[in-house]
Parts: sequence; structure tokens; C-alpha cells
Amino acid sequence: MREKRVVVVFFILVLLYSFLIVKLVMLSQPNSTINQAAQTHGSYIVKLSSTRGTIYDSSLNKLVNVKEQYVAAVAPVENTTAQFIALSPFVDNIQILTQKLSQRIPFSLNISSPDISAESTDVLKTYVRYEDKAVSPALIGYLDSSGNGTAGIEKAFDTQLKTYSKAVTAAFPVDATGRLLKGLSAEIRVEGLGDMGGVVLTLDKDIQQAAEQAANKFLKAGSVIVMDSKTGDILASVSSPTFSPNDLAAAMKGANSPMTNHVFSAYNLGSIFKIAVTAAALESGISPDFQVTCTGSIDVSGQLFHCHYLPGHGKEDMSLGFENSCNPYYITLGQKTGADNILSMAKKLGFGQPSDFAPGFTSVAGSLPDAVTLKLPAALANFSMGQGEFLATPVQVARMVAAVANNGLLPAPRLITGIVDNDLKFLKTYTGAVPDSVFSEKTADLIRQFMIKTVNEGTGKPAKPLYGGAGGKTSTAETGWVQNGKTINQAWFAGFYPAEQPKYVIVAMCENGVAGGADAGPVFKYIANALAPRCGFPVVQQ
Repeated sequence: MREKRVVVVFFILVLLYSFLIVKLVMLSQPNSTINQAAQTHGSYIVKLSSTRGTIYDSSLNKLVNVKEQYVAAVAPVENTTAQFIALSPFVDNIQILTQKLSQRIPFSLNISSPDISAESTDVLKTYVRYEDKAVSPALIGYLDSSGNGTAGIEKAFDTQLKTYSKAVTAAFPVDATGRLLKGLSAEIRVEGLGDMGGVVLTLDKDIQQAAEQAANKFLKAGSVIVMDSKTGDILASVSSPTFSPNDLAAAMKGANSPMTNHVFSAYNLGSIFKIAVTAAALESGISPDFQVTCTGSIDVSGQLFHCHYLPGHGKEDMSLGFENSCNPYYITLGQKTGADNILSMAKKLGFGQPSDFAPGFTSVAGSLPDAVTLKLPAALANFSMGQGEFLATPVQVARMVAAVANNGLLPAPRLITGIVDNDLKFLKTYTGAVPDSVFSEKTADLIRQFMIKTVNEGTGKPAKPLYGGAGGKTSTAETGWVQNGKTINQAWFAGFYPAEQPKYVIVAMCENGVAGGADAGPVFKYIANALAPRCGFPVVQQ
């Protein structure tokens, strides 16, 4: 009886074992519902692109995220030959492609064409953050390895640009063991608000490009700024030499500090400051007929100051002294005007104060001599011709010239228009401040005429555009630095265009220049010629 029970149990166990074997075989079949559930247990994620908010010019032209780039999401198949043949003509490094295919795991790879036809390969269009010839990189800034803004607009508006971000990934289906499922396409996933929202600047991309072309042609190191004479909007900002945000290692080793924003930095100004001295003199009641005889030098308390024209200009009134940029005339005019009046005018014009564009985003203040220092006759003499302890930024110079062009109204510089969402609707705007009246319309008109005469007949002749005329002032500022036995000077030209009803202020500064007219004047002329059609004049071929 016991043996019979053992046999029965044995047969039951055999039946159960056989049923289990059959079930396992069924589960292993491709069409098994349970097997499919197991196979879709997870995904293998491959990052394809990560972008952040866009920076625009005033017309909503993109300044970043412009250059198209294509990314392939590839799942290596059993025989990767066809994938290799399809992809290899469009990759920079064949060795990397071969290595990735041989690893048998999904990957992404930058390619140069969207026209790829290969099994288990998806192509996505995305954008490179910066072109190699980026727009105003010293102003726009750049990112660190983690994608954080570390300079310029990228840093100042890092939070807003991160808010409008987009990450794109490819999810390849895998089974519970992590093996790729054959015959199934990757799922392209997009996360984030999108990268169309961002920051709108006052820059005009066309004017910016013209200014960059002028700087590339005429400047080795220096800066260019173009400003709307009425609103103070910065339409172009060029810092030279430039650099590629895609190669920061090379930029850090570059000569002449390419990563420094030269437009926001302070330099010795020199004779352009004679605009402010002239305004102070006229506002204090000194006649434009005030005359000085230039003999080529002037003695101030035992210290001799020379004119750039050593034989001397002879008898000059204010117009001729301005046109000739005569140091003896302006030293004498400064003494007559008085240190307090000149210093007060300089402060009214914004010298010695930073230019604020957004919270935490400013240009440097530069420096002004104090009232105690200016009690020294030699210090006042230096200040009257823009030398000595005085340092100024191109932004400050542009504001001063704008006040002359704008009938004595000093505009506040503006660089940021506002913040937009993904539909390019403004969420926040940065309105320009109401201009300050710093001198009378009569004073402004007289100085404009002096500046126009300087371009037509004086030291500013190299800046004269083909159409419309212009007004300007040259400057060759001594720095006191000596390099390889040579004195380093900063050469400037600052002016307005066109001569009548001026719309634009253009300031060019050439580091280590010889003369403002010769070095910086052609930069002004090139940009003014490019602006001619906007002022109703014919196109100038350059």
C-alpha cells in the first residue's frame, strides 16, 4: 500500500514538473504577453541635446542658438555595417563612430546632415549655443562646463535663461535584464519649458556686424560702441580682439585680454574730454570768441605743457582751438573756467560713475580727480585736456557725445530691452530713464558746429563719411606706460552721424595707437557709411 502511494506522488510530481517546463517555454516565446511586459520593463536613456534660453537683438533676431546642428540617436544592430556606411560620411571622427558601434549600446553622435537613412537611427535638429565667430562674446558672455553663465549677459541673466531650457533625450526600450529590444524605435522625450524665451537686448544685429567688420579691419585691440543719440540704447558693442566661446582655453592665452569687455573698461581719455571743458566754459558764461595765442607750449607754475603741433597754432578762438585740439588753448580755457565748473560738468555727464544696465550688471566707474587735487595748477592743466588721474569708459564718452547731439539732454545708456517668454511676449521691460538736461541747447548747438568743423577741416578728416557729414573729436591719450621702449597711447574718435539731425553716436578706441584721427577715425567712417541708407542716403560699397 505504501509503495502504491509513493508511485502516485511520483507521477504527480512528474506532471507538475512537465507543466512547469511547458509554461517556461511558452513564456520564452516572442509573442508571449508576459514576455512583452518583461521586455518593456525599462529604458536606456541617451542625452541628445540640452539648450537654454535665447538672447535676442532688438528685432528679436537670435544672437545665440543660431547655428543648426544635427544629432543622431543610434542603437547598434546585429550587423552594424549599414549603420557605419550611412553615418561615416557625416561625422568628424570615424574612430569614435567605430568604437561606439562596437560597444553595442545606444549612443548619440553629432553629424553634419539630417539626411541619414539607417536602421535604428533617429536624427534630431538642435542648435549650437555659440558660433565660432560669435556676436560680441565679451558682452554676451559664456558658460562653464556645467552650463552655468559665468560672464556677461549669460551670467547676469543666468536664472532667466535657465528657466527657459529644453533637454531632449532618446529612450531605448530594454528588457528586465537591460538588453535592447529589437525592432522597437527610440522614444524622443522633450523636457523643460522650451528655449525660445530669454533676454532681449537693445543691440541691432546689422549695426553690430558692421561695427565688428570695422573693428576687424582697423583695430588690433580696442573697442567700438554705437548708441542711439536720443534714447541711449546701445546698438553695437565690440570689444577687440574677440574670442570664441567654444575655445576658452585659447582665449585665456590670447594677447590683449580678449575676454575683457573693453567697452565697459576705463582708459585714459585725452582730448575728447575737451567737449566737456567746452560745455563747462560756455555754461559759465565764457564767450566762444575767447582767444589764446598758441606758441607750441605753455608754462603752468614752472611745468611746461606742449601742443601736439610744436610750431604753435598762433591766435585761436574756441572754435579753432577745438578744431586743432590745441592743448595750450584748453589749458588756458580750463584756468579761466575754473576747476569746480569743469569737475561739476564732468559729474553731470556721468564721468566717475558706473553705468547700470541690470542688477549686478554694470560698467566700471572710471575715475575723476578730486577738488583738492585740482587746486594744483598742473593737475587742472592735465584735467583740462583729459589727462592725469582721469579715466573714462567708451560708454561714458558715448553718453557725452549723445548729449551734444541731443540738444543738451543726456540719455541714460540702455542695453536690456526686457525678458520674453516662449511666445516672445514681454514678461518684463527695462524702460530707459528720462534724459537729464546737462547744458543748454545753445551750448549743444555751438559744440555740434565745432565738431562738424573738426571733421570737415580739422583733425577728424579721416572720419568723414561719404554722405551726410558728421561731427566728431579726436584724442590721443598718454597712458604713462612704456613697452619695449615705446610710450603706449590710447587713440580715440568720438562723434555723431549724420551732421544734421544726428541719429547715431559712434565711439572708437584704439589701444596702443598713434593718433585718434588716423587710427580710430576710419572705424567711425566705416560704420557711418554702413548707416547711410538708414538716414536716407545711398548705399556705400565698402
